[in-house]
Amino acid sequence: MQPRRMDFAASSFDYVNQNTVHPVGLVALVIACILLLLGPMRAIPLVLIGVAVYIPTAQRVVFAGADFAFLRIGVMVALLRLLATSRLFTVRYGAIDALVVAGTLAKVALMPVTTGQFGILIQQIGSAFDTLGLFLVARASLRSIEDIRKLAVESLAVCLPVVVIFGIEKSTGRNMLSVFGGIPLMTEVREGKLRCQGAFAHSILAGCYFVAILPMWIANWRGKLGKRVAIGGTALASAIVVCCASSTPAAALIFVLAAFAMYPYWRSLRLVWMAALVGAAALHFVMKHGIWHLIARVDLVGGSTGYHRYHLIDQAINHVGEWWLMGTLSTRHWGYGLQDVTNQFILEGVRGGIWAMLALIATIVLALRACGFWLRRLPPGSSQHLLVYGVGASIFAQSMIFLGVSYFGQTIMIWYLTVAIGGFLAETAAEERQRIHSRAVAASEAAVARRRAVGSAVGA
Repeated sequence: MQPRRMDFAASSFDYVNQNTVHPVGLVALVIACILLLLGPMRAIPLVLIGVAVYIPTAQRVVFAGADFAFLRIGVMVALLRLLATSRLFTVRYGAIDALVVAGTLAKVALMPVTTGQFGILIQQIGSAFDTLGLFLVARASLRSIEDIRKLAVESLAVCLPVVVIFGIEKSTGRNMLSVFGGIPLMTEVREGKLRCQGAFAHSILAGCYFVAILPMWIANWRGKLGKRVAIGGTALASAIVVCCASSTPAAALIFVLAAFAMYPYWRSLRLVWMAALVGAAALHFVMKHGIWHLIARVDLVGGSTGYHRYHLIDQAINHVGEWWLMGTLSTRHWGYGLQDVTNQFILEGVRGGIWAMLALIATIVLALRACGFWLRRLPPGSSQHLLVYGVGASIFAQSMIFLGVSYFGQTIMIWYLTVAIGGFLAETAAEERQRIHSRAVAASEAAVARRRAVGSAVGA
């Protein structure tokens, strides 16, 4: 079936339950599947990044009433390869993995009960497959710091042509990727600025996607090639943020740059976090509307909807008794426009109660904790030290993004890719703690044996 006529309001939701396959998209999918099956294991996330940034989610195949977007098909192929090679079973899963699974299953279990609709169960099962599939693929594919470094370097090469696509859209006001469906032909204009979106469902998501990868590009600063990656990645992300003309990715870019400006003081980051929390608590009690009202004042590019984001947080707190246990059917009655839940933390609570929200928060905390563990043990200033710091900066930046936008479409992959890397760091941190404990136990037993030997000699 050919894609329907695109207009300004085109959306990937218009293509649900219908086959939408463009010949170019089909060729790209075939190439991606071949690479997923035959390429290096560490390159699997790289292929999925390529599918995400060039193919809109409207490209899909419908089979037996189930939608298989191209990214979902790629995840299925990757999982089959990982299962066939038993790679999924060599991972030592831990707390972060359990939290991702628990948060996902909470939404699968609670949303159908809250809404009373069987269709929601099918939808959530598909969504759970996407999130857990992306997470497991990244978890099983990236098994060393070197794998992560190569992914960062090679992903820049994959993403560089995106700048050309965004540049054409910015100069012409037409999205050349609209031929695939799900995105408008004519670029949205707000406050006289074009809000380019490329293959993504929204301009904000497009900017946030590349800002989320940026810390791992910057973290390659060591070496001649690394400096090129860092500078090229910063230029690419900055150009796309300008093309998107949205405050959320612009603010996220500032957070990323601020995080790397703090790198020389990485030993004091715990003190910085504590001071920030104490300062935020003090500021909250002297502000008339609460500290979250600061979001309403953010407008970096003009036409920002910061007040909507503040109002959403405020009303979620006022209605906490309504959603904390099992989520809620709708947030429309919370206030004008609040059916649009532009906050990932609140969206998790709305869909899966406080359990899904706490799972997300705990995931962030444990991932940052794993980064902190390795920062204290790796040589400061080394390439590995910088890369671990970059992972932490990405998690931090996306945590700030979650206050102003909720991920959907292909953007979710960048979060689960980052969390999977955090899970790998936590896994290796647990192994290192076990080695430290084993050495301490062995040293203690040796000391006891020596004392006993000395005592026996003296007695003799």
